[in-house]
Amino acid sequence: MRREHRKLRTGCKQCKRRRVKCDEAKPTCANCIRNRLKCNFEFLTPSLPRLRHKEAREVVPPSSERVLLSSSPFQDLNLQSTSLDLHSMELLHHYTSITCFTFGDDKRKWLWQKEIPQMAMTHDFLMHGLLAISALHLSTLQPHRKEELTRRATLSEYLGLPSFRDFVSHNNPHNIHAVVAFAGFVVPYVCGSLETLTGRIPSLDDDHPHWFFAFRGLLQMVGKSWIVLRTGPFGSLLHRPTFRPDTVENPDDVHLARVYQLLEPSSHYPEEDIAVLEVCKAALDELRRLFACPHEPMRTRVMIAIHVWPGTVSQRFIEIMQERRPEALVILAHYCVLLKKVDSCWWLAGVGNRMLAAIYQALEQDWRPWIEWPLLHPLY
Repeated sequence: MRREHRKLRTGCKQCKRRRVKCDEAKPTCANCIRNRLKCNFEFLTPSLPRLRHKEAREVVPPSSERVLLSSSPFQDLNLQSTSLDLHSMELLHHYTSITCFTFGDDKRKWLWQKEIPQMAMTHDFLMHGLLAISALHLSTLQPHRKEELTRRATLSEYLGLPSFRDFVSHNNPHNIHAVVAFAGFVVPYVCGSLETLTGRIPSLDDDHPHWFFAFRGLLQMVGKSWIVLRTGPFGSLLHRPTFRPDTVENPDDVHLARVYQLLEPSSHYPEEDIAVLEVCKAALDELRRLFACPHEPMRTRVMIAIHVWPGTVSQRFIEIMQERRPEALVILAHYCVLLKKVDSCWWLAGVGNRMLAAIYQALEQDWRPWIEWPLLHPLY
């Protein structure tokens, strides 16, 4: 009996529509380059958040050097890629005095407060990314300026993206530290942006950026340049612990281990379904390991665990999750417990709960008891 060929779901949308094979190259596949099409494989590059109709008419897309700001409310922003205005100086000061301390512990505060701003002085795209995240953070502290600051964050991100994409495509080791720093800012930007809908189950066909793939892309980028990054300012973040996490010491592990009951195949299961369960088991194994790390003497912080899991699950698990297989969604719901443990972080506030709400709606009634623990887990 001829084995059925499994259709890949990971090609770009343009190749799918034209029914041609996609080489999945990033940031733009070969077919889109050849045919001068806009490829949706724009690696770690969130799109410009949607503006209201009136605002959309007022914003002119940027050239490679600047944004043409025609009329109110943007005429006073004057963001240039080669200079900083007074508004930008305010954001830079806010970043170095407040925002930078929200990204790391006391041992590494020098990285976010000094090293990255110094890199930004010689990499315009990184400066724009830094100003974007500073504006977004300031908008949470000054609600009366939220509209203004969210707009400024959007424009700053938009200014930095073209150069960032160009540096990613060239993969120059001399610029990789600044590229990774910008990519690191993309994650909180996608999560914290006012216009970003964080309560969506990750999908490869999604037209809008999703924080899950921002996490995943960042880890993959770090993995490809690991040796070079170890010799630079990010070296202290890339220390791999020599111990093996002990799940017995993790009080949450009893809830995670219970999920394995869902992943045991019955005797009548077809071979394809058994393979799906094995993929889910591997994803759950990794999640248990990351849950256990914070309870070790040399623990990996919960925040690092949140970044790591989306990048370590297999591509097949991503496809299974996109197919809305309940086993995969239950595992994703348990990952959301990590998000709830750091809900006090300004750019992760509500992200775990919104994702859980989406998973709850996607699951049929019989499956919902399996996510009771993630739903009831308190916020920290």
